Amino acid sequence: MHKSWKRMLHLGMTSMLAMGLLAGPTGLAAAQAEQTIQFNGYFDTSLRAKMAVTADSFPVVNVRLIKAKDPDMVYYDVGTSILISKDVVLTNYHVVQDFAELPAGDEGTLTVASPGAPNQSIKAKIIKTDPVTDMALLKLDKAIDAEPVTFANAKDNQLVYTIGFPKNAAGDLTILDDELPSTYNTIAKSRVFSSQATDVPGQSGIGSIVKAMAQGNSGGPVLNQNNQVVGMMTFVYSGRTYFITSKTLQAFIKEAATPAKKPVVVEGKVTVS
Repeated sequence: MHKSWKRMLHLGMTSMLAMGLLAGPTGLAAAQAEQTIQFNGYFDTSLRAKMAVTADSFPVVNVRLIKAKDPDMVYYDVGTSILISKDVVLTNYHVVQDFAELPAGDEGTLTVASPGAPNQSIKAKIIKTDPVTDMALLKLDKAIDAEPVTFANAKDNQLVYTIGFPKNAAGDLTILDDELPSTYNTIAKSRVFSSQATDVPGQSGIGSIVKAMAQGNSGGPVLNQNNQVVGMMTFVYSGRTYFITSKTLQAFIKEAATPAKKPVVVEGKVTVS
């Protein structure tokens, strides 16, 4: 965790189960990306190059907050997102929660950046949230030059990859800031423990991975071997990483794209059309 006299990284969590931060993919320079990515597990040369390019589709989300009661301190929430179209990304609600629930008098900014160009931040706004299932959609001011993702369903014992950008080579969390312009990616191999987990009280529409990922992978993808998104990481519990299934993610995205029904008054009664 990075901390200085004017900067503090605030781990945004909606509950004790929430996984804190994340960062994003590699961006436009695959060669540079391969040098800065930390590969957990064995990845041959061709797979490293493939995953470096794949990471472009998972931008970094950066929230900065200045609180009225503490104006000399900047608070950060950092996370990863999933590019579902050129100018819309999907992430965890707890990554952007403090910005979404900004109290009167506090100031904040919400930006997204391609990890290949971390200093070229793109302003974003929240267009839909679901705090219960921990999802949020962000609309970007301009398009990102990366390939939007495709989705697939997870299978038990399936080999998967996770992508996140929480730490630098020294093990400290990297913040998108003038003093720390670089991001360090983490790409790990794992296997699906359960494509539809049932051992977390009060949770539904989630699956789990056999091991806990590093803190900082919130909002990051769970990818199959065809680079399709089978889930989005959301929290760690009892030594395993839990992810929101692609089915749940797609339903949320589809709901956001469906125009809201307007109330219509007919003979003194209100109906919905």
